[in-house]
Amino acid sequence: MAFAQITLEEKQARLAELKDVKEQLAARGWFPGTSGDLSACVGKYAPDEFYFAITSSAKDKAMHTPEDFLFVDAVGEACETTSLKPSRESLIHAKIYRMTGCSAIFHVHTVFNNLISEFYGDQGFIPVQGNELIKELGIWEENAAIEIPVLPNYVDIPSIAKLVPGAIHSDIPGFVLRNHGIYAWGNSIWEAKRHLEAFEFIFELEYRRLALLR
Repeated sequence: MAFAQITLEEKQARLAELKDVKEQLAARGWFPGTSGDLSACVGKYAPDEFYFAITSSAKDKAMHTPEDFLFVDAVGEACETTSLKPSRESLIHAKIYRMTGCSAIFHVHTVFNNLISEFYGDQGFIPVQGNELIKELGIWEENAAIEIPVLPNYVDIPSIAKLVPGAIHSDIPGFVLRNHGIYAWGNSIWEAKRHLEAFEFIFELEYRRLALLR
């Protein structure tokens, strides 16, 4: 499907949903400064042919402007004539879409995902067991145990993108960049939001559990 075939109604619907989520997450302080980004696929897509809306680079996500989002292609490049620049991390979003076939990806920076990813960074994953919010990830086993991948954080975004395939696990809809932030995704914008909220609860609870043990 060519981008020109995607209707204006489809584009506007996606942007409206993303604006709503952006407002909710910004109110929680999950986009300090101009950090973080949100994206959502628009129209039908194939593994190597798809388009998505993503937050513009260097924008305060607590504000709403006509320049909050732009549309990019499967390699994270703008697919419309625009003066806006996509998030630097659009390449990571593109790789996640290609690997998972998901519909939306949210990336936020919080104190707890930074602290817990640094604590477990050398281990390469965050071990979690028995946390009630694991169910929100679609895992319903009694006393379930999961391992949330932690990737090293590099300034060079393509270096991170190369590591993404190894961090994709079918039952864990997210991974964390060490001392940086989480990427969470879902089959809809609202599922991605639910997964993100579950991960953030898990991180805070794990941090507080470790603090009690010291």
